[in-house]
Amino acid sequence: MQVPVLIIGAGLTGLSCAHHLGSEYLVVEREDEPGGVARTRTRAGGFLCDGTGHWLHLRNPYTQRLVGRLMGDDMVEHERRAAIFSHRVFTRYPFQANTYGLPREIILDCVLGFLRARHPEDFGLGRDPNPPENFREWVMRQFGEGIARHFMIPYNQKLLGVGLEELMPEYAERFIPRPGTESVIRGALGFSREQLGYSARFLYPRTGGIGSLPRALAGALGERPVYGVEVTGVDPAARVAFLGDGRTVRYDWLVNTMPLKPFVSILKSAPDHLTHAASELRATTVHYFDIGVRGEGSDAGHYHWLYVPEREFIFYRVGSYSAVHRSSAPEGCRSYYVEMSGLSEAELADVEGLKRRVLDGMTTIGILASDDELLFAELATIPHAYVIFDQNYERARAHVLGCLRDHSILCGGRWGGWGYGGMEDAMLDGKDAADTIRARA
Repeated sequence: MQVPVLIIGAGLTGLSCAHHLGSEYLVVEREDEPGGVARTRTRAGGFLCDGTGHWLHLRNPYTQRLVGRLMGDDMVEHERRAAIFSHRVFTRYPFQANTYGLPREIILDCVLGFLRARHPEDFGLGRDPNPPENFREWVMRQFGEGIARHFMIPYNQKLLGVGLEELMPEYAERFIPRPGTESVIRGALGFSREQLGYSARFLYPRTGGIGSLPRALAGALGERPVYGVEVTGVDPAARVAFLGDGRTVRYDWLVNTMPLKPFVSILKSAPDHLTHAASELRATTVHYFDIGVRGEGSDAGHYHWLYVPEREFIFYRVGSYSAVHRSSAPEGCRSYYVEMSGLSEAELADVEGLKRRVLDGMTTIGILASDDELLFAELATIPHAYVIFDQNYERARAHVLGCLRDHSILCGGRWGGWGYGGMEDAMLDGKDAADTIRARA
């Protein structure tokens, strides 16, 4: 089989690339439906679960128009209801601008630390003229010792499973709200005036879960993706891909959206310098439980999501599908996803013990009530969930992508491009790949 463009993966990046090419492509997807990680699964009893939280944030006018054409009026805008649970209390998100409600000594620690970091001269301290060397230093300079110790450092270490001194200073800078002095003081006194951060408002489908978006994008394609078939090998020199069903595909261009490191592992005769660079790429694996319960629950169970920085709890975040959209769970029921990283082999081997720790933690926080009826708790995994932006990242990633591009292979999406972006970024990556191919035609 010969095609001008072979696209690996029918996630948002691959589908967007096909959509913008318009014709003369083949999309191959190993699952039996589109969406990649942004799929919606129907759990027992009719619960709709998205594989953790997938909330659509559109800041680009082009993607706003694209999603509008695809989804019509099926997208609903929501105002974020998020909180942090620490020191046995709930505070508004983001932590750094909402310390009101914490113990007074914690608030004082956070505010004074922030003021020392932002205005060191007022405390007789010098200002370091050198840029921060790692993400831990960046956090300390932006927020001060108190906010760093009580939230930023423990939460991010739970999330990523590595020390923050291993990360580049710019890690996740775009996603972390940086309030000014007035906002921090107002937040400490209970006078927060605004929702901060990129996720203050988001879109979510009226029906069908987040999977409605990739299904709409796939439905708009002129050529249907091939589902249930995996790409098992690629020969970059010959421009040939090998499929799991025994077929081979010759291509002029290949657009890869599967995780970059595993993709390099299926290349035929890859040079040592390429495989070595790929071996330096790191990522955190996330494990999560989808949970369904019957019962009305408490106010704590109706947040869109909660951040949990303290080591007492095995999970770092709990979100609720049904709190965002009621139709995600049957009448009288609620649904959650509970995220964990850095789990040991022993913890993963004891699934029942892991489930008990999760349920006990949710009960301690108040998300689950004593009279809730547990309907299911299903464990799932997201490999390569969060790329580790360590000191090798930029060099190794640039080398891998450059080598592949020299062989007419473009990589995009959160994992294909080995970056940190949302669904909008994935769709824009697909468009960029299509634009590059058309420009070279």
